[in-house]
Amino acid sequence: MKQSKYNFFYDFPDQEEKKLAYNALTNSLALMDQEHYTQYYNFASNNITIEDEKFIDDLKMGGYIIEDEMDELKLLELQLFQNRFNRSVLGLTIAVTADCNFRCTYCYEKNSIENTKMNQDVQDNIIQLITDQANGLKVLAVTWYGGEPLLMINVIRDLSERIQKICDENQITYFAYMVTNGYLLTREIALDLKDKLNIQGMQITLDGPEDIHNKRRPLAGGQGTFQKILNNLKENIDVLPSVSIRINTDIDNQDRISEVFQVLKDNDLAEKVNVYLGHVEALNDGYVTCKCLTPEGFSQAYYDFMKENKLDIKKLYPRRFTNYCGADAVNSFVVGADGNLYKCWNDIGIQEKLIGKLPMEGVVDNFKLYSDYLLYDPTKDERCTECKLLPVCMGGCPNRRLLGVENCNHTKYVLEEYLQACAHSIIEERMG
Repeated sequence: MKQSKYNFFYDFPDQEEKKLAYNALTNSLALMDQEHYTQYYNFASNNITIEDEKFIDDLKMGGYIIEDEMDELKLLELQLFQNRFNRSVLGLTIAVTADCNFRCTYCYEKNSIENTKMNQDVQDNIIQLITDQANGLKVLAVTWYGGEPLLMINVIRDLSERIQKICDENQITYFAYMVTNGYLLTREIALDLKDKLNIQGMQITLDGPEDIHNKRRPLAGGQGTFQKILNNLKENIDVLPSVSIRINTDIDNQDRISEVFQVLKDNDLAEKVNVYLGHVEALNDGYVTCKCLTPEGFSQAYYDFMKENKLDIKKLYPRRFTNYCGADAVNSFVVGADGNLYKCWNDIGIQEKLIGKLPMEGVVDNFKLYSDYLLYDPTKDERCTECKLLPVCMGGCPNRRLLGVENCNHTKYVLEEYLQACAHSIIEERMG
């Protein structure tokens, strides 16, 4: 037996006689008393045999010790490519329009906003793409995107009906999600989202209290949007699918993000939505770097926000990745309103990031970019192979990697605080 290379051990202030043990490969978290930690340490450092069979079984179960022949990097590589090249799942991010009723200051798409709406030919080509794969599919996951997707709600209605019919006929499990600014979220639309369009979740952004949000996320004409979005949520939360409120965070608003949560509490919404922070970055020349938080700064701001507002810290518990997202999955595509195909939604509207156009002919147009997304192997990357957090990062965001931007998982910077807080929360729950 040998120790896993992905073990972390920290002091646990709540119980000073114990150690907090975490394994990034299995995502195991455990409290280890000092006597057992000493046994483990002597085994790991001096190859002294552990005599306690029950303790050995517990260490094996958590992945803290493994068989001598186990190569954890090879295991990660195998799991990565199994998932990356899995064709039983089709992921489509569908931008039904390139237009938007907002002009957010930091939006990476703002330089490509145009009055392009998805025509019937593109819709038919999307249906053909799904139909061509239907026989071998087990799961279809669609994200409705833009621009602002609710500007084209009728296209979403029509496509959803046709897509769900294909899924029903072929026993395909269908998931749908929507990213919207929430400004056009009428009662009629809200009622349709879950019941008719089978949308399970949606993301809406509020970037601060009213004065901050309105400066950052105004209408195209400059008018504020905060109150309209808030009223739409209040009036429709009873019928909406699961709602996540994203707070895009940078230097300009980091000191006031907790006021968003207070507004939600004041309006009886805090317990009905999931609130999380988004890291504003200077992608595609959409924003100025000097206004962006460093990864370390964002990580600390996120942790402080969760603690200050007494939110469930377990939501920040580090999770395993295989492939990172749709950008590095072979059967995942972003479809622009004009039928252009991309691998990442950050690439929408950038001509040199095109990988093809519907209808698909089986050959990509930008093979170098395509292969850069799909053939990167973090288990062969010198920057990653020695990192003990590789299983919960797997090289990080593919788009940021290609842009040469700092790419480590934000968990890295406050891992000890996250794990201690998660363990404390679990203990409190078990004690009732």
